[in-house]
Amino acid sequence: MAAKLPKEGRSMKFSLKKTAWALAAAGLILLPWQAKACTLFAAQGSAVEGGGAIIVKNRDEHPMYQEMRYHQGHVYRYYGIYGGNEDHMSLTGGVNEAGFAVFSAVAEPIPKDVRLAYGKRGTLAALLGNCSSVKEALEMKDYFKSPGFFLMADAHEIAYVEIGEDGIWDIKTEENGTLAHTNHFLLPDLTQFNHEIGRSSSTRLHCIDELLSEPHAQYTLDDMIAFSEDEHDGPNDSIWRTGSRKDGVQTLATIGVWFHDDAKPDIYVKIRYSPDDQGKEDIYQLDGAHLFPSR
Repeated sequence: MAAKLPKEGRSMKFSLKKTAWALAAAGLILLPWQAKACTLFAAQGSAVEGGGAIIVKNRDEHPMYQEMRYHQGHVYRYYGIYGGNEDHMSLTGGVNEAGFAVFSAVAEPIPKDVRLAYGKRGTLAALLGNCSSVKEALEMKDYFKSPGFFLMADAHEIAYVEIGEDGIWDIKTEENGTLAHTNHFLLPDLTQFNHEIGRSSSTRLHCIDELLSEPHAQYTLDDMIAFSEDEHDGPNDSIWRTGSRKDGVQTLATIGVWFHDDAKPDIYVKIRYSPDDQGKEDIYQLDGAHLFPSR
């Protein structure tokens, strides 16, 4: 199957209002750290051409090895993006044959040692391997224990989950609209965990929120992928991060999924497989009928 490349010649120009003053007014600390990060966003229903939903993840990390893997879960097959070293790679998101996708992002305001103390629960693999919808995923409450963020979608609903410390978590769902998330807490019951907010997380959230709020015809996957490529705010704070250092945090991959009401999803992948392959990313599109053939 030949790869279908995205449209060329996109122009992304807009006016970005800086948000540091708002954070200062709220008593929050804005730090310019180079954190591991991701930008997650989605649209659903009347916001999408023909209905359905579109969900996108930009994966930001220090350069590392990555793979796209096809896996048989407990109930459903899924196609996921994995990152790590040559000996061990971790799942960071994917889409399954039932028409459900979920992507993760790190809760950077909570220190890494605190996050790790909660242990790894295999949440992504469990959700992708067992759930056919956002509704089913949100019922898997035992997997929402370790601090972090999840953005999820099916053709009829999009949602994100925020998980803080001490078992505190909450969700936001959306129909006929958009959602976006980066690496700090947004929901009222969870903002208590925003002890520090990275400048990149704040800037990227403001940027994607502004892009999604601009007057626009109903979105296609190409439109959302164009947003994922935005470099308006420099090497460290843009949605597509090139990084100011060779070994610094960079955008290593983009994965986008377009769920249709009456068909298998369309899937877009832009990925570098080796740490040193910046600017040499492979780009391809798949359709779900070929990725998940009938059994």
